[in-house]
Amino acid sequence: MEIVHKHKSLMIEPAEILSIHFFLDYPPPIGQQTLDFVLESEEAFRDQIAPARTFGFVKDVEKLERMGLAGGGRLHNIILVDNEKIVNTELRFPDEFVRHKILDLIGDLYLLNRPVRGSVTARLTGHTENIALMKKIQESTKKKER
Repeated sequence: MEIVHKHKSLMIEPAEILSIHFFLDYPPPIGQQTLDFVLESEEAFRDQIAPARTFGFVKDVEKLERMGLAGGGRLHNIILVDNEKIVNTELRFPDEFVRHKILDLIGDLYLLNRPVRGSVTARLTGHTENIALMKKIQESTKKKER
């Protein structure tokens, strides 16, 4: 199953366990980051993925607040980035940004309310593509159950 939108892609193939290969590319100071994560245990998730915080850009904060978004974001639970550096915190991992993207993906797949076993390859994706993939999985599962 695959979702492709312009330069973004998200694909899942059958596998015995959930594994994710994620590539992201943002302007500096984030840059390119790649991570391979295998959900082998709750401890692996707890130690390697769960601590990764969301991130946002200083230039977007005011706009998001005007739109009524970013209400849960506080300086202690978000990585705030400007054009040159991280402005409010130290990273928990050198690649915390890609780890957070994996956290988002796992969280979105969790909404299926069933275990997901598959090899996921994600390139430059976010919640929109994650939800589209989740819907494709739901449709496929319903067809098989009929």
